Amino acid sequence: MTFRCACLSLCLAMICIPHHAESIVFPDDAGMVDVVKVFGATGDGVTDDTQAILNAIAEGVKPGGNKRLYFRNGTYLVSKPLGLFNAKPHSDTRFMTVQGQSEAGTVFKLKDNSEGFADPDKPGIVWSLYDGQSTGDAMHSYARNFTVDVGRGNPGAIGVRFMTNNVGMMERVTIRSTDPDKAGLIGLDLRQSQNGPGLIKRITIEGFDEGVTTGNSFSLVLEHITLRHQRKVGFSNVIARVTMRGLKSDNAVTAVRNGKHAHLTLLEADLRGGGADQTAIVTEDAKVFLRDIMQAGYGHILQQADGTQHTGETIDEWHGLKGYALFDAPAQSLRLPIEETPEVPWETDLDQWFTVSDEGGRDVTKALQEAIDAAAAAGKTTLYFPRSEKLVVSGPIRVHGSINRIIGMTGIVNVQDPAGVFKDGPAVFTFEDLTSDVLVIERFFLLGGWKCPNHVTMFENKSGKTIVLKNLGVGGITKKAEPGGRWFIEDFSPSRHSTLAVGKGEQVWARQFNPETFRADMMHVDGGTLWVLGLKTEGRTTHLVAENGAKAEVLGGVAYQSWGKQPLDPPMIKVSDSQVSVTLGFYHHDTPFKTIVEETRDGQTRTLERNEIKGYHLSLYRAAAP
Repeated sequence: MTFRCACLSLCLAMICIPHHAESIVFPDDAGMVDVVKVFGATGDGVTDDTQAILNAIAEGVKPGGNKRLYFRNGTYLVSKPLGLFNAKPHSDTRFMTVQGQSEAGTVFKLKDNSEGFADPDKPGIVWSLYDGQSTGDAMHSYARNFTVDVGRGNPGAIGVRFMTNNVGMMERVTIRSTDPDKAGLIGLDLRQSQNGPGLIKRITIEGFDEGVTTGNSFSLVLEHITLRHQRKVGFSNVIARVTMRGLKSDNAVTAVRNGKHAHLTLLEADLRGGGADQTAIVTEDAKVFLRDIMQAGYGHILQQADGTQHTGETIDEWHGLKGYALFDAPAQSLRLPIEETPEVPWETDLDQWFTVSDEGGRDVTKALQEAIDAAAAAGKTTLYFPRSEKLVVSGPIRVHGSINRIIGMTGIVNVQDPAGVFKDGPAVFTFEDLTSDVLVIERFFLLGGWKCPNHVTMFENKSGKTIVLKNLGVGGITKKAEPGGRWFIEDFSPSRHSTLAVGKGEQVWARQFNPETFRADMMHVDGGTLWVLGLKTEGRTTHLVAENGAKAEVLGGVAYQSWGKQPLDPPMIKVSDSQVSVTLGFYHHDTPFKTIVEETRDGQTRTLERNEIKGYHLSLYRAAAP
């Protein structure tokens, strides 16, 4: 472990998180259920809105119901648990969205001294996105832009239980206790079994015994989490695979406790407020990677699994298990430059939105292109697809002009290729001549559909502008490699033929990236740069190929070596004359990979075999180009 003070302080201080005062609004036909308009909730802070919200949920879980609930600004007084309880896999008790108009303006306020929230041994959850049987198919859970206040006299209150699989996100949510003693059991409860992959970002938690608590998970990615005034522990990682960046903790108690059998990758943490008898980070497991950690006030910065205590104000980089290099390389991570995902302000003028409606499963290719052309001529900004599973696109679409956001409303757009136009040809969506510096594509349950042909490439960027892919499931090949392009990927799960190709000079930043395939290399970096915060994979193909001077850094997550009956046993990682660093856990369903890394330098090839690695965990692998 190495230490540095002034340099690290400057690094953390310079982290800039863009923020726009949000007002999230939608057209009436977009597929959101306005709980005030449809079910009579008031949001006046006086009327008990519990029953109106429960009625909306009850309608949503009926076959064909809509659980995409929208809450305009207001204070919704509640007195009972809300959300999905006794949930079951492969049922209508999943796929929930709770969308507020704004984080500060949409408030769910638990009544003081509410029955059902008084006993910590029998806790009550104010909002649950999924609570029930273990599952890996509760995809596309979303909690956005609201505040939960558990009030006073509710020591058994849990603010939010969040659960999702593959794709799902919690973003811009505040969870607080306004009790004088900060009473409450857990702010953010991630204990639902088989949680993740999912992205949890820009969350503030004030009070409670525990700010965030995890259980068994596939992979969870957290970024820009603020914890204040917890009574027992700030972040408790009981037995999960967690990747976290940008944790800020203001607490007298331990900021981070990592349990036995838990995996933790923690970057850029600022931990303040502890006493001289407290330790900022306590871990009971060696599967830990720490980088750029700063603390103030604590007597110790780290207690590792064997009980060893570390003092000091900073940790530059430390990992609890052995690091590996097949050739001469620095004994630390690559430290690629990190950039925040750009934000495009939400369009609040609904006259600037346009759409192509669903009319019984028709092919909308021609109508969609005509709508985009007309919208560009009129200066419109936002294309949305009302929630549907029937729309079909069968030809290339040119996106251009003033458009800066494409929204799928968590629906499905099916891509077909009866004429073979996508074979060795254009992508489905080509971006060019954009006037905005950033284009966001977001909120598609599955772009491409369940039967998307394997040869289809979804995106090509000829605009020279930045592209953001967010909250997406995608069939087909993700994108074409573009020299010099910039892409940001958040909460993204490509499947089927899911290669993410990164070309020479191209830069990609990915957060919560979940490729699943047995057909193709998952990530292929040919001379470009790829940075991943929280990777979860599924499938027995090569996960990462880096060649021709590529730079690639994977920070945290898990490789699930499933589908073991496939006759494939490639190296999990292949490196040729490139710079790479990886910290990653892995496990298997049937037959594991035999070779974890195959690296070639100057024509010489060496391998790192699975049986050489302790504990199914690659604390750090490092390759340096010649």
